[in-house]
Amino acid sequence: MEATTRTRRTYGKTVERRLAVARAALEIVREKGHRALTTAEVASRASMSETAMLYHFPSRDHILVAAMELADRDSRTLLTEQFQGSRTLRDAWPPPELARLSGEDESITRLFLALSAEAVNPEHPAHAYLKDHRENAVLEFAEGVKRRQAIGYALPGLDPISVARQMVALWSGLRMQWLVDPSFDLAAEVSQGFRALTGQAAMEAKQKIGDLISKI
Repeated sequence: MEATTRTRRTYGKTVERRLAVARAALEIVREKGHRALTTAEVASRASMSETAMLYHFPSRDHILVAAMELADRDSRTLLTEQFQGSRTLRDAWPPPELARLSGEDESITRLFLALSAEAVNPEHPAHAYLKDHRENAVLEFAEGVKRRQAIGYALPGLDPISVARQMVALWSGLRMQWLVDPSFDLAAEVSQGFRALTGQAAMEAKQKIGDLISKI
């Protein structure tokens, strides 16, 4: 029993330390950008020695991945709080606020895209994170496609998983373009792209025709 208690305490301290490092790294990224991050400054802000920190995170890249994972959790929590029960399937999709987060947190968007480029290497610390991130995004978008198909807002013959993969590619590609040239409305472009991929305009036209016929 005593050994189990000690193990739990050790595990709890490890989790706290890892979170402290991730939070410190995220603060630096938001303040200065990911390129300016150094392991020495992260350790200092996390109130631990650099040696102790590198025990939990073997490299700078591991620290950046931890910061990105924390940013993901923070943004997911924010979006859940904002939209739970307040939106319908007929609202703009994805929510404009999702794109606005990319604009307001540009440093995190830059970090994400930088890690995405590195993640093609299976040996890179970001590989597993990006693989899980994209798989989850595809599944979430696919569920959105299915729900919209059920209410007549997406073409019934579409393969939700295939469309979802295209949506993820569209979302990533437009964010990359926006970072290079922020002169266009990212939220509007993403929404328009999603409408095109799901055939929403055609379905809306079909519904209008059906409504007119029913009135004759």
